[in-house]
Amino acid sequence: MPDDPQPDPTPEPVLDARGVPIPSEEELAAVAEPAVVRHAPKYGAFITAGALVGIVAALILVAIVRPDVPWVADGSGFISFLDGEGAVRTVMAVGGAVLGGFVGGALAVLADRRSVRRAHSADV
Repeated sequence: MPDDPQPDPTPEPVLDARGVPIPSEEELAAVAEPAVVRHAPKYGAFITAGALVGIVAALILVAIVRPDVPWVADGSGFISFLDGEGAVRTVMAVGGAVLGGFVGGALAVLADRRSVRRAHSADV
């Protein structure tokens, strides 16, 4: 009876699309390091959302309070939307945007500190 050829103890490496060998599970487990994913907030999104909420809140506040401006102009000024009540709306909207942007930024900083604290507590 002829001897059966013995299977090769080292299997042929599996290649990816570029021809680079893909490591085995054992090789990956030997070099892997545990990691913690930190979910940091996007500051720009928080600041933009805060500014938009501030604008809407300011315009709603102006619509509810309806200030009595006795010197309301007829709209024939240099910038007509800044005459009378339009000036109040514009100033309140800009102020609300600035204040809302600061509040959104502060909330982003608080969320960032919370994510750092959580990442450190999970790391221990």
